[in-house]
Amino acid sequence: MKKNLLDKAVCDQLIDRVKDLTPSNTPRWGEMNPTEMLLHCNICNRQILNEGRGDEKTTFKQYLLRIVALYIAPNFKRGIKSEARNITKGMIDNVHFEEQKKDFPNRNKPMTLTHPAFGNITAYKHMDHHLRQFGV
Repeated sequence: MKKNLLDKAVCDQLIDRVKDLTPSNTPRWGEMNPTEMLLHCNICNRQILNEGRGDEKTTFKQYLLRIVALYIAPNFKRGIKSEARNITKGMIDNVHFEEQKKDFPNRNKPMTLTHPAFGNITAYKHMDHHLRQFGV
């Protein structure tokens, strides 16, 4: 069964993983630090809740890329850029880490988003990807 943020146990697991995150976690890939990653996820989550993101149709190419990148070869070379409004590199200082961490679990509606490369993905899959990025 697919993991869903409406399942309290699944949500609690993500929150516990966020609690294990520290500003000093080193990314396994990518350029964001932990604070920037939390801000990125929080921005995407707000877009999902406020704008109803995730309504666009996933193309066949996006579907295939998502399957390969997220399931078949989850350790493939990273670097697929997000939309410009979701890029947080250099936009936040680590002094805001705890503020971003507190905002992270405050979600309680079904959430999907449209990724420019992968099409519609669940918010769980998006957050899981970035938490794995930092080894939590």
